[in-house]
Amino acid sequence: MLSSIKARIIVFYLAILLVTLSIMGIILYLGLSRVVYSAVDSTLLSRAKALATLVREDGGEAEFNFSDDVMWEYNSPKSKHFFQIRLPDGTTLEKSASLGKRELPYKSGNSSIEYRNIRLDDEPARQINFPIRREGEKKRGERVIVVQCAEEIDERIEMLDTFGLVLAGSILFIMIISASGGFLIARKAMQPVKAISETINRISETNLSERIAEENIPEELKGIASSFNRVFAGLEGAFNRQRQFVADASHELKTPLAVILTQAEVSLRRERRPDEYKTALAGIADAAKMMSLIIEKLLQLARLHSDKFSLRREKTPLNEILETSLKLLRPLADRKGIVVHMPEENTYSVYGDREALQEAFVNIIENAIRYNVPGGRITISLKKEGGFIVAKIADTGVGIPKEDLGKVFDRFYRVDKSRSRESGGIGLGLSIVREIVTLHGGRIEIKSRINEGSVVSVYLPEADMDNRFMGSMESS
Repeated sequence: MLSSIKARIIVFYLAILLVTLSIMGIILYLGLSRVVYSAVDSTLLSRAKALATLVREDGGEAEFNFSDDVMWEYNSPKSKHFFQIRLPDGTTLEKSASLGKRELPYKSGNSSIEYRNIRLDDEPARQINFPIRREGEKKRGERVIVVQCAEEIDERIEMLDTFGLVLAGSILFIMIISASGGFLIARKAMQPVKAISETINRISETNLSERIAEENIPEELKGIASSFNRVFAGLEGAFNRQRQFVADASHELKTPLAVILTQAEVSLRRERRPDEYKTALAGIADAAKMMSLIIEKLLQLARLHSDKFSLRREKTPLNEILETSLKLLRPLADRKGIVVHMPEENTYSVYGDREALQEAFVNIIENAIRYNVPGGRITISLKKEGGFIVAKIADTGVGIPKEDLGKVFDRFYRVDKSRSRESGGIGLGLSIVREIVTLHGGRIEIKSRINEGSVVSVYLPEADMDNRFMGSMESS
């Protein structure tokens, strides 16, 4: 039962309430008892003092001057008031007619005022022992007389018992009402949790668009709801990207496979000349190369996402990486008449994997060449900016539409699919570039205008700051 949060709330709430009410009940009961007994004790003390004033000594003998006005309430056998006068040794000198043959309890040797509860014929009573000393006697051998007064308190005991029962019944009634109210409160309080649980249960691989409504959720649960919504949004994005990736990969591999199958089927329909077989095999080889390139890029992306993948970091001048990348791509630029300008600048070093960074910049510069206009221009520059080394590659190419800028890093995304196919692009280059730059603790930005060109800015932490960053990355 206590595995339920609602049950725990109710049980703990009732336990605290029960303890609180019990303490309050005990305090009230003891307070009333004290008031009742104080009133009785005050009356008994007054009676005992009044009787003490009527005791006289004559020749060592005690005489009692009891008038009818004093004794009328003690004379009736049915009276509820009693007295008894004793010597310290317990010898009875006088007692009220209301006692009959009964005796008030007495313990010899007690010389102080004492109150106690007693029972007379099984009826509850309150008694006082009031010792008095006769004046004029020497302290040694003085004569002490004990006046005992008692009063039946059955009505007061009954009142206290009734009060106790009413108090216990009230506590029980309050507990029942509180349990019902606590159940309703706990049920109301747990409704947002139940709503969150129901929303989560509706979420599945085929339904990731569900979100927890945060409008009517208490402040204490808004953080949980917000966290769940962020997780669900991330999962939905990841699943969508996975579906799109699978669809795009299937589509990209489908084309070269279709070429291979078509060429093979056509070639096998009848006998052909050697040159026709060579043409068919060349087409098959080109399609196989395209498939191999796609698979290679996909495996590279998978490795970059793998937890076991690690960069071989070292302090590397970024100038050298850019110059090496330009040497590799110079023939491609020359064929299109592209002029590449890289001013000689100060050496800027980063802490990273030389091969991975070179691959990233080769992809960026290759795109700048492929999508440039014939006789166009490419400008490469380096500078420091806020703890980063910023490499900018600006071209005078065809540009990218504004609505496509946010998608160019998506896998298999191509702004112009027909031109990309002709230029040999498969839409994975910039995805790989972004992964490499992100692993180095940097970021990449693209600004572009149609028919004016594009500017790609790569931000990489400079070597001194990057050492600290990479050190923390490696330790984690």
